[in-house]
Amino acid sequence: MTENNRKLAATTKTSKTKCLPTYLVLDTSGSMKEHEQTLNDTLEDVFDTLRLSPRVSEFAYISIITFNTRPHLVLEMTDIEDAPGIPQLACDGMTNYSLVFDLIRSRIDADVPALNAAGKAVLRPAVFLFTDGFPSDENEWQVHFNDLVTPSWRRRPHVITYGFGEARADVLGKMATKAAFLADSRTADKEALTKTLTSLLQTLVASAKAEELLIPTDLPGFIRVPVEYTD
Repeated sequence: MTENNRKLAATTKTSKTKCLPTYLVLDTSGSMKEHEQTLNDTLEDVFDTLRLSPRVSEFAYISIITFNTRPHLVLEMTDIEDAPGIPQLACDGMTNYSLVFDLIRSRIDADVPALNAAGKAVLRPAVFLFTDGFPSDENEWQVHFNDLVTPSWRRRPHVITYGFGEARADVLGKMATKAAFLADSRTADKEALTKTLTSLLQTLVASAKAEELLIPTDLPGFIRVPVEYTD
């Protein structure tokens, strides 16, 4: 490659718009049934707000995955401005983590090349996982999680976890690589759910301004859980 071609390649690379593939991973097991309407309403509010922020919609491409007995791809990776209406989520079933980690990995392997092909400079993906319980498959899920975040996989995501209700600190800490938050005893479940999704909104706004993933150091009404698996 000639010197001019090298300069052209470097210029083309740096001129690409940075993009953060963002996965919202939502627990929709039976224990979430009483919060089903709050979850749907808050999620719609978050998306409505994000659509009004061109900087965020240009930076953060979003996919929604839910999980209960099985995982479900609710929204494929998309520009927020182009996202169709958010489907109404229904809560039922068990809290199985293993299969959702497998689905996240397969989606990252599909989404990152597609974003690259669209001319984006793709940052390491970010997974924001929200749960109100502990895993039904408690003897299996860690193997699947380790596959998702193994250092040998270049596309491994940053994982941030939020828990409330019956969620356990030790599980949240093992399922996160960047940060983990657990609602304290004074924070009601409905309030906790609203606060976590609002925190996600604020995180994406701050990250878009900085053009890198920025995680809050604290969240009112929550305790910061030590993370066992670090990047």
